[in-house]
Amino acid sequence: MAWPKIIKSPLNKTETKELAEGFFGDMIKIVVDVEAGKVAAGCSLHADAEQLLLKHGSKQADIWGANIFPGRKSGQRLEFTALINIRPKHGNKSQYISSPDIRRKVESMIGHYFEL
Repeated sequence: MAWPKIIKSPLNKTETKELAEGFFGDMIKIVVDVEAGKVAAGCSLHADAEQLLLKHGSKQADIWGANIFPGRKSGQRLEFTALINIRPKHGNKSQYISSPDIRRKVESMIGHYFEL
């Protein structure tokens, strides 16, 4: 199957590690629809996974990008930054997800879909 793709079932540690190695060696770029509970991953650019989610019914305001580093120690595995997060009209003026609520939702979904 072509990447990126929507992750429909949780990936175990081996699958998560293999996904990271397949793109950047140590990182997975992911895009999350925080309202619909969808996650797309396996991309060189967050924008590619963003477009996939939009094509499958997600709303732009609900889509946020992040990065996972499976090989890092706990507390350093998630990075809440992506160019697609720059949305002043939605209150986010930088690459970093400024809303604690949205960060919690993204982190929860990552925890559900990716065994780290």
